[in-house]
Amino acid sequence: MLTVYDAMTSHRVCPCDCFRNLTVAERVAGIRAVYHLDDALRGWGYTPIYDVHGDLLFKQAQQKGDASYRGVAVRFGECIYRRLLGSLVHECLHAVCGDVTKANYGILFGLPYGVPVDVAPAEEEAFLEPFNFGEARAWAGVWIVGKEMFGVDWNLRTARDVGTYCFTGGNALVVVPPGYRAVAHVDRTHHPERYYAKARRLEERARAWFAEDDNLAKVIAQIDAAAAIGEAKRPRRYPDPETVAKTGPKRIERNDPCACGSARKFKECCGPRGTLEHFLPVNAR
Repeated sequence: MLTVYDAMTSHRVCPCDCFRNLTVAERVAGIRAVYHLDDALRGWGYTPIYDVHGDLLFKQAQQKGDASYRGVAVRFGECIYRRLLGSLVHECLHAVCGDVTKANYGILFGLPYGVPVDVAPAEEEAFLEPFNFGEARAWAGVWIVGKEMFGVDWNLRTARDVGTYCFTGGNALVVVPPGYRAVAHVDRTHHPERYYAKARRLEERARAWFAEDDNLAKVIAQIDAAAAIGEAKRPRRYPDPETVAKTGPKRIERNDPCACGSARKFKECCGPRGTLEHFLPVNAR
């Protein structure tokens, strides 16, 4: 399994070409931030997964309902300065807003598109509200926290262009793990106008939350406290960010894991297509 150092020094060219488009100072700031957030997740007792197929491992745990699972998929494709950093902030916000003594921050594995079978249909919306608002804070807070904590003012990205919410009242159903009932919800692909309107209203509430009652300062304090624990337990000494920032992206070799997250070799997956357009990170989250 890759470490944060592996991920930062073995990256390949990403679609946004971060290495060329960011200055050295910006790349150094990004690496410092990645180190700090990696420390925080480990400080909470989680294992950040930097292999590009980490999301597949999470989905396997999700289907099994594995309450002991402590992995966190943080890497989606090759982008480390925008998407990996954004993903790490996103996951740390989930940790702050959730219960770090449990797998997946206490978020039930059947969410967001399913609820426990004992939840009455009339109660689905109320049951999902805390999850939806937690997801909105974790999504909208990425740019707020990135700028406040690390001075990052370039565009950070998560696995999607909008949060992953379950808005009841639609007609979409997906397969959910055993013990859960699928919720008929508004689908972002087939009903984008309804989904995005609801999502943007929710995310405005989330942005306002960071400005209330010193919530932003409290979030940062919790991340810093966890990072102090994680730094003391680092598995190895990390090279200084100034050195790592000069490590350019490598060429994608035929036998490397494909950047799309399929866990297949590049030559057996996106390689034959021959264009970086196909290396975009997976959007299945």
